[in-house]
Amino acid sequence: MSEYIQKNAKNIIFDINESKENRIQASFALMNDGSEEAVHLLVNALFTEPSPIVRHEIAFSLGETASPQAVPNLIKAMEEDENIFVIHEAALALATLGDKRAEEPIRKLLTHPNPDVAESAEIALQRLLSS
Repeated sequence: MSEYIQKNAKNIIFDINESKENRIQASFALMNDGSEEAVHLLVNALFTEPSPIVRHEIAFSLGETASPQAVPNLIKAMEEDENIFVIHEAALALATLGDKRAEEPIRKLLTHPNPDVAESAEIALQRLLSS
């Protein structure tokens, strides 16, 4: 990751004039930072980012932070985002976090009309229950 992204991640993640790749790299830099402020920035970006692929990576990054603050926000993204990639990654990120508050919201996805989402929920639930 470039020094430019590491130093400017807080601004890059919200700058839609930056490339998607730079915004994704900024989410990774914030993930690695792991501070409460970094998690807060990732949460805000999850709900303001226009690109589903970047939101997907932000959800991944939130799962890797191990922050309890991420849980209700990932649940909200999983329930409200319309993109299957974001739903999939939010479910898996919740499983990674291992917080049992996510069990019921993930269970609801088992009957999702999109079979890929239902399958993601099944995998996430297995991971969550085995943690």
